[in-house]
Amino acid sequence: MYNESMGRRTLQRAFTLVELLVVIGILGLLLALLLPALNKARAKADELQCASILRQWGQAFHIYAVEYRGFIPHSGDETRNAFFFLNKNDPSEPENECCYIDVLPPLLHRPSWKSYPTGQKPTNDIWQCPSAQVLADNTYGFQPSIYGYHSYVMNRYLDIYPTFPKFLNLARVKASSITLLMFEDTLNPNQCNGQNSISIGCTVGYYPDDAPRAFCDRHPHQKGQLGGNIMMLDGHVEWTDHLWDPTLSDPDVPPLTNRTWWPY
Repeated sequence: MYNESMGRRTLQRAFTLVELLVVIGILGLLLALLLPALNKARAKADELQCASILRQWGQAFHIYAVEYRGFIPHSGDETRNAFFFLNKNDPSEPENECCYIDVLPPLLHRPSWKSYPTGQKPTNDIWQCPSAQVLADNTYGFQPSIYGYHSYVMNRYLDIYPTFPKFLNLARVKASSITLLMFEDTLNPNQCNGQNSISIGCTVGYYPDDAPRAFCDRHPHQKGQLGGNIMMLDGHVEWTDHLWDPTLSDPDVPPLTNRTWWPY
């Protein structure tokens, strides 16, 4: 049977406005405490995904090497060719037709970069890191929406050694565990080792910029410092916070004794 005093007691147990505000405040505080952890977890997931993509590229390099007697593809491509804008190939630079971005993707069951028409270049998958910040169109005269962009590049010094052929043979490498094969490229020159380089902004779409300055400090890691993933010739992936040495007379050209960049 309903009792009027019981009804009054039920009403008295309802939340007051002050209590609701206190609850909302506590929830807001908890959310504020959780957001940094969530952002850190998301950033860590992106870093791991980028490392995973680098490993896929490494697998493709080594599959190619098995098929071609230990040789790996060239770092250059047809767009570095003087005849590129005439839709012709320079017969003096045939190695540019064997660029890693064209010959390796089919080994990963994907189309080559050059098979995508201008204006339809991919913007995900093995080509771009989810943490990469894209240049706005027309920045430094470059349009990523038209020409596409890259997040991963091959070490350019693997095939320009002055006394060896233009195609690296893994059997001739002295220290495969400490020599770079690929690293994360920058898409925003302002994030590139503090170097605001026009050439970086202009070339990440036509072909990846593969000089030391192009390494991208992208992922927050230990104690919040930024860095990125690098892959060595033996296929293992590491995290580092620098590849650029501003103390060199020409930081873009490491000395021949530097085994990080030079393989022989």
